[in-house]
Amino acid sequence: MQLTLFERTELATHEAVIERGLNTFVDVGQALLAIRDSKLYRNEHSTFEEYCKNRWGMERNYANKMIAAASVVTNLGTIVPIQPMNEAQARPLTRLEPEQQREAWTTAIETAPEGKVTGEHVKRVVDDIIRGGKVEKIVEISAGNKPLETGKLYNVIYADPPWRYDFSSTTNREIENHYPTMTIDEICDLDIPKVAASDCVLFMWATSPKLEQAFQVLKSWRFEYKTCAIWAKDKIGMGYYFRQQHELLLIATRGSLPVPEPKNRVSSLIHGTRTEHSKKPDSVYEIIENMYPEYSKIELFSRNKRDRWDAWGNQT
Repeated sequence: MQLTLFERTELATHEAVIERGLNTFVDVGQALLAIRDSKLYRNEHSTFEEYCKNRWGMERNYANKMIAAASVVTNLGTIVPIQPMNEAQARPLTRLEPEQQREAWTTAIETAPEGKVTGEHVKRVVDDIIRGGKVEKIVEISAGNKPLETGKLYNVIYADPPWRYDFSSTTNREIENHYPTMTIDEICDLDIPKVAASDCVLFMWATSPKLEQAFQVLKSWRFEYKTCAIWAKDKIGMGYYFRQQHELLLIATRGSLPVPEPKNRVSSLIHGTRTEHSKKPDSVYEIIENMYPEYSKIELFSRNKRDRWDAWGNQT
């Protein structure tokens, strides 16, 4: 697709900022953000990742770190007396919400040894804020889960809510024999935003009858729906209109976590054997790990603890 004259001029303006020697990380990050969000790279490149690699020799992760660091400086605004001078100082702050970023940066300035604010010092301040309980916990509710006390923010959240169905009392008791279910209000009231990083992706399972309620949960948890995948089961189940043989894996985001690299984008149709009641295919873990290998991950309503994942649920 050809760029218009206006878009070519806009692209040249942003590229001039980057080319001036990557003058400051703020200018570079803001220029990259503008190019990415306006898709000004599309004339010669199919993806933003391809543009960064071919035009600037930047890997995707580095470009996104520059964008995130520039966003931190924008969040700090004129409230703080001194702005971060380099990307290393700003990078640790991306793990916090905007208000916490200001608090952490002010603390880093005030406590820096010999007045030298290094990236490592900022990281220690951020770690102290997270460990010190400034990241609020998910409270215990009637589902019988223990409180989530990780003291961390997560970029990747994988959730399989224990939906309660409006079946007969006999059928509901059968489901409750496998695990305690939750009402839609109980699921919505989970304080997931307090453990979700400002840039976060959510993978959440939903069945066809619960699709409308699933979107209600996404809104309550402050995520924006993006797309979905389908688990095609090898065994057919029950149903009032169709006999169910699939489940939906909804993908929603908040902030600006990058999309997976093209090589890690798999088919939206997931084939898997149905085994234990409500157990999902193990291959989904691998799909998510390949999509976001470098980011912090947690599974909600989990059954088993997986390496390099935190977990929360009444069976872990």
